[in-house]
Amino acid sequence: FGGRGNVLGEKILLNNQAYSVIGVMPDWFNFPTRIYVWIPLDMSRKNIAGNGSHRFQAVARVKPGRTIAEARADLLNISKRLEQQHPDNGKSESVVVPLQEQITGNVKPQLVVLMLAVMAVLLVACVNVANLLLARASGRQREIALRAVLGASRKRVIRQLLTESILLALIGAALGLAGAWWAVALIRSTVALPIPPMNPINVDATVLLFTTFISLAVGILFGLAPVLQASGIDLTEELKASAQSVIAPGWWQRLLRDSLVVGEIAVSLALLACAGLLLRSFEKMRSADIGIQPQRVMTMSVLLPKPKYETPVSRRNFLDAYLERIQHIPSVQSAAIATELPLEGGSNGYIIVDGDTDPAHLNQLVEYNYITPDYFRTFGIPFLHGATFSPVDMDQAYDTNLQLDDFFEKHPDAKTVPAGLHFGAIINRAMAETFWPSQNAIGKIFKINGGLPVRVIGIVGNASVFGIQSRPFPTAYLPVTVSLNAPFCNGIVIAKTSGAPSSVVSALRSNLNAMDNSLAPFQVRTMEQVIDEITQSTSIQTYLLGSFAALALLLAAIGLYSVLAYLVTQRTREIGIRMALGAKHSDVLRLVMAHGSKLIAVGLVLGIAATLACTRLMESLLFGVTTRDPITFISVAVVMAVVALAACYVPAHRAMRVDPNVALRHE
Repeated sequence: FGGRGNVLGEKILLNNQAYSVIGVMPDWFNFPTRIYVWIPLDMSRKNIAGNGSHRFQAVARVKPGRTIAEARADLLNISKRLEQQHPDNGKSESVVVPLQEQITGNVKPQLVVLMLAVMAVLLVACVNVANLLLARASGRQREIALRAVLGASRKRVIRQLLTESILLALIGAALGLAGAWWAVALIRSTVALPIPPMNPINVDATVLLFTTFISLAVGILFGLAPVLQASGIDLTEELKASAQSVIAPGWWQRLLRDSLVVGEIAVSLALLACAGLLLRSFEKMRSADIGIQPQRVMTMSVLLPKPKYETPVSRRNFLDAYLERIQHIPSVQSAAIATELPLEGGSNGYIIVDGDTDPAHLNQLVEYNYITPDYFRTFGIPFLHGATFSPVDMDQAYDTNLQLDDFFEKHPDAKTVPAGLHFGAIINRAMAETFWPSQNAIGKIFKINGGLPVRVIGIVGNASVFGIQSRPFPTAYLPVTVSLNAPFCNGIVIAKTSGAPSSVVSALRSNLNAMDNSLAPFQVRTMEQVIDEITQSTSIQTYLLGSFAALALLLAAIGLYSVLAYLVTQRTREIGIRMALGAKHSDVLRLVMAHGSKLIAVGLVLGIAATLACTRLMESLLFGVTTRDPITFISVAVVMAVVALAACYVPAHRAMRVDPNVALRHE
């Protein structure tokens, strides 16, 4: 509407049906997510698909003074009464969940892990700064001693050093916020971040205050190390030293410096291990057996608007004709139409098996997918027993569907259907093993949708229904002709191609346009893209955590290098004396490397212990990998050791090249 303010009364054509605008919601209102238009719900029995349907969600506000637990109890009582009144509808227990938990509950573990990773990187960076400040304070001991002799109080010296530390932290925070402004635009373009869509990412006042607080906190906390060192200076010894010399730090100062390096290594190893576990988990997900062959499969959704395709006859004619056109595309090996894709299921219900009173079976949901005969061949799903649907099966299901529709129009309150109304179904192995263990499920009868009998004519392998990480789920494949009286006729076209699947997109679109140019295809994706979308959240988490781990590893290496380089500088005169007395280059190299190796060894041990404690938080994020995966632990320990030893070698190599003549004159 061009952003016009007054659009009340304007007409909108949705699915070939006219609507009038009666209200405009504010921009911030986004419930359910990614919804732009709200229309009245048709509450007729034909639209809601009988009492057994559970595809709707209710939203309610709890009365003041009442609790969620009380709401659960009230609705549980209502559900029990409904089950007694409508026993053929199966289980109808209500599940009450707070809206905040519904929106954010499943992302909390991911956000906690990422936040801990950010804090770990911040910790490593601050430890580096603390070590550098320690080294700088050692070089300023004479300056500080002179200030003290000239009248500066200990409080004033401490204030100066803390001011310098806080100033460094605030400058770093300012640069970080500047980078955040740039990064937010990039983050917003990534739709699969583990962040609720109702919570847009902004660098707002909260972020500014948080960053300022953290900067002040780390400036004070990590500025204490040089302050403590400076406050312990022996003025007499310092002033007696020559103008250029530096008094060697005490044992506690060396211990503090080495402890900070050990901490860096430990934290970096923990981050590396967490990133390694996510990477291994992502690899397992990508190579998991999902029961289908996704290569060279193109999918595309088409919605037939009810006002234009009102009758099951018109819907079937369109789908049959369109499927025939697709099958004649030269590069298409096989094609099918279904109401669901593997990994993206969500249409399910309870079934009734005559004589089966097992509570576990009565409460077991079964996934429904309405398909055409070539569905299994297109996806490469193997047949275990029986055969796929024949044209006779499709026609029988179609006739049964029409008779059932006519019956409920004449008898809207009927609880059972007439005898003889049944058709064939194909089930997966999980459903056969769940309801008919140790039996041949072929020929078994079960009831769906308020008592409609269905006969098993085939059994196929398990295809993942609710994502890659889900267990095999009982699934019934029904003829697509049964779904033609549904409120929304949504057909997903699936085509197996001989070449690149994207090469048939234009042909799919042109054939659809030739049949009805008012229809717009949507969700045009290859099956591999579907898998990418499902694993995108994990891949982004892996990328982010891997980036944090790589940054922490780099910082730890820099920290170890700087400590050893400072150590070499402090011990230059000692090294010169050793070499003058006959020490070889290898002896000097060993001297420096030994000190670094001790720090590395202690850091690795503490890091592995910390990792074992931290990875418990990641159990819900992993797939096919345990939190104590030995391959991951060994790999990251080796990487950490190699990088750390390389950081040690540079100052050690410089130490062994010290010229004794120069070193003995070193001040």
